Amino acid sequence: MIRLDNVFQEPLLEFGHAGSSPDIRAGITHYGPVDIGTAKAKTTVRLGFVGTPKTIRAFSDWFKECSDGIKTDDPQNQNFSPGFPGLSTDVGLRCSFLTDPSWVVEVTEGELKELCNQKGAVIGLAEFFHGHIRRLFELSAAKPDVVLCLPPEVVRKKVKPHLGEDEEQQDGDDAGPDFHDYLKGLCLQTQSLFQLVWSRTYSLDGKGVQDPATRAWNLFGALFYKAGGIPWKLQKPPGSLNTCYVGISFSRREEGGYMHSSLTQVFNDKGEGTILRGGLAHKSEEDHEVHLPKDAAKKLLAAAITNYAKANDKRLPDHVVIHKSSGFDQAELDGFNEAADFQKVRFRDYLALTRSQIRFFRYGSYPPLRGTHIIFDDENSLLYTRGSVPFYRKYPGPYVPRTLHIRYFQTDRSQTELAAEILALTKLNWNKTQFDSFFPITLAGSKQIGTIYKWCLNPPDEPISYAFFM
Repeated sequence: MIRLDNVFQEPLLEFGHAGSSPDIRAGITHYGPVDIGTAKAKTTVRLGFVGTPKTIRAFSDWFKECSDGIKTDDPQNQNFSPGFPGLSTDVGLRCSFLTDPSWVVEVTEGELKELCNQKGAVIGLAEFFHGHIRRLFELSAAKPDVVLCLPPEVVRKKVKPHLGEDEEQQDGDDAGPDFHDYLKGLCLQTQSLFQLVWSRTYSLDGKGVQDPATRAWNLFGALFYKAGGIPWKLQKPPGSLNTCYVGISFSRREEGGYMHSSLTQVFNDKGEGTILRGGLAHKSEEDHEVHLPKDAAKKLLAAAITNYAKANDKRLPDHVVIHKSSGFDQAELDGFNEAADFQKVRFRDYLALTRSQIRFFRYGSYPPLRGTHIIFDDENSLLYTRGSVPFYRKYPGPYVPRTLHIRYFQTDRSQTELAAEILALTKLNWNKTQFDSFFPITLAGSKQIGTIYKWCLNPPDEPISYAFFM
């Protein structure tokens, strides 16, 4: 019998000096980032630039505007559209963003136009920018923390980047490599941190994009995280278990024919992410879903638990949560359980999370509230991770929101607890400061990672920071 289980309150996040807030931007403004006042605090981010003289100048002008602070463009609803406080050590991220002439590489539009006219232009352009980005990280003296890649319009028109896509929409298979993903794959092999910034982010007209303050919040929040800062994390209730979160999704990669390769993302309680590459998977003829062989599942979770312990003073987790983009078969369950048994992990929750076509309605003209959880039976429930948000006093989305289908394959906790946890994990997306992502970061991250690994010729086998995939 279908029943409304709960409408969850907005999960709290933790910021500097143990301050808490349901909202990312309000929390950073009032309390600063998590590590403020400690020896680990990130107080300076060094930025490099690769672009044409025009794009570098235009971005630098906008950078100066952001440094001074940007007022809200919606004074009537500052919860949803707060102003950007600026870039200094006493406001916002409490961090200065600096550059140096030695970290600036100028390229000409002529060089880029020539590459655009060649066969395989997307790959050629990505390799061109990667060469310049890599060299900045090979400096023998001080080097930048993050390099901003600033291609001009001629490149954007050629590579046709995916801009403004909503994460609720279905994934599609592209015929060729995506410029962003291919460049990410190249930089992953040389471990070069960069941020791709198209001109619409820093242009004065800003047509078809978010307001300037929101753009500044998103960009500099992401740069802060990439450089090693921790802007926010989930608030951990006293006495709660030490939990290792694992997200597993699959991408197609040509290795002697197209095969499904698993991707895993591990998050510790600090909200820090690490990427582990899994083994090959197969699509079952019985349920038409993608599954790992037993040995691959066992190896994957064993590596995740080991990596968790390395990041947490050799302390093993008490609890493992696996979010998978497809169902679990018995071989996978056996493999995961053997790995957990070996490491003496007591509590385990194995869930499959997918988009659902089922929608609900509530009285009035607004969609259901974010946090609405509907239980169908012991094995299925639906969760609105997007929807009307009381804190924002609106529904902040372009489409009618969809529900997240949760399937429970093996659990130690209740459906209510697990759904509330999923809702909280949607707030760990360091690419944006609006907190209502559709997928929890476990799966949102692993899906993003899959598109990059698809075009990465020699992906690293060792664990690597999530910052390289953002």
